[in-house]
Amino acid sequence: MVGILSIDFDYFIDASSGERDRYFPPGNDGIPVDKLELMWKERYLRYPELREIGLIKDYVIVKNYLRLLNIKRDNFYKSDSHKEIRKLIDRIPWNEDLRIVNIDFHHDYYHYFTAGEYYNCGNWLRRVVEERPNVSIKWIRREDSQTLSLEGEFPFEHTSDIQAIYEESFDYLFICRSPEWSPPHLSNKYEELAAVFTTKTA
Repeated sequence: MVGILSIDFDYFIDASSGERDRYFPPGNDGIPVDKLELMWKERYLRYPELREIGLIKDYVIVKNYLRLLNIKRDNFYKSDSHKEIRKLIDRIPWNEDLRIVNIDFHHDYYHYFTAGEYYNCGNWLRRVVEERPNVSIKWIRREDSQTLSLEGEFPFEHTSDIQAIYEESFDYLFICRSPEWSPPHLSNKYEELAAVFTTKTA
């Protein structure tokens, strides 16, 4: 069994689902950097309180956990978009059983396409399940994360207890920023999270 820990930084944002809908720009995967920058600037101007949003305590828990994680440096991936996890998964032989633990505000088991892309940040998990039937999933979500997909309730194990990561073992680590759903004033915290692992294994 090959274990993959997937972490989307948007999980740690201390904002409810309703606050995200109100304050964050109507984002999707692949917005050009300059356009996204303008979208966030407009949001900060319209909602000055956006700058007061911080991170939940789970950030520290996961940060400390990464210090203990014993995986090869070559098996660590960092990206802006969650769709880039495909590059990691494609390295693993097709006959291997996979165990993916996804720490994420969203379940990423959606159906939608972005600009005709078959594989994007919102459907990557669905694509993995379609292509690799020998995969097991655990989603670590927030209390108010949306758990519905087109077929109904998210069909795999899920929990809002971050302590569930201690029950697992991992061979790969993937971390993404998701800039469409993570306020720019918190970007340094994303870099700090990734640096814990890169510094530890250097």
